[in-house]
Amino acid sequence: MPAATCRKSVRDALIALITLLLATVTVVTRGQASPQAISLSLGDYHFTPDSLEVQAGRPVVLTLTNTDTLTPHNFTLQDAATGLDIDIEVSAGSTSVIEFTPVKPGTYTFFCNKKLLFMKSHRERGMEGTLRVIPQAVD
Repeated sequence: MPAATCRKSVRDALIALITLLLATVTVVTRGQASPQAISLSLGDYHFTPDSLEVQAGRPVVLTLTNTDTLTPHNFTLQDAATGLDIDIEVSAGSTSVIEFTPVKPGTYTFFCNKKLLFMKSHRERGMEGTLRVIPQAVD
């Protein structure tokens, strides 16, 4: 085989290998959705912020911080049709973290379901918010 033909074959093989490697990296990157990190404060019968937006199909890491010094709270988000079944306690002055992956776009209500006997519930006192799940972005 002449030297020029050999160099062309090696060059073509290297181009094919690099193309294959780049395609593999692209597929791996698209397959591993980075988590959506969100922080939410709970305190004085409200959530801050009281409206969240996440993308469907991407994991969510939700950090909940209770800013009250005495009052326990929780984060409840339950929608059987979408598989969202979250109910996590957040003691006074503490932080809790939950991970979940929303799969169905829509708007969902989250709230604190704590209640003392003979008093309004935290939700009735205004402690609720909305989670908006938007469709997954197409690359």
